[in-house]
Amino acid sequence: MQRVAEYLQTWAGNFQRNVSDSVSQLSLRDYIRIVIILGGYALLRPYLLKLGGKFQAKDHERGLDPEEMSSGAAMPINSLRGQVRVPEDTEEEDDGGSGTGAEWGRTARRRQRDMIRKILEGEEKRKAEEAEDSDKDIEEFLE
Repeated sequence: MQRVAEYLQTWAGNFQRNVSDSVSQLSLRDYIRIVIILGGYALLRPYLLKLGGKFQAKDHERGLDPEEMSSGAAMPINSLRGQVRVPEDTEEEDDGGSGTGAEWGRTARRRQRDMIRKILEGEEKRKAEEAEDSDKDIEEFLE
């Protein structure tokens, strides 16, 4: 802990010394340059933000072309939801004796399938419970 405090103290001293040395060595030309850059940024920033907002609004209004939809980059995030396919159990699978990470053994593949099935079953149960709860709420209001 003391070592961390020493590092922080050293860094603070270096920062203070570097800033004071660099500011003391600035000429009038450097100060004018800094003022022009900061002033220009302060004056142009709102206009640049408005321009960016217009481009973004146009982009959102135009929608997606069918060609863009076919590309992987334009695919909506939720488009794959519910499309998980669990591989079937096959008895003719070998042990994958090559030892590479891409070729798992039979038990590892079986464990992976079981885990995916459990996750999907849990998700289905959760959705069914939510549907039942919403049906009960609707029936409650209808009575």
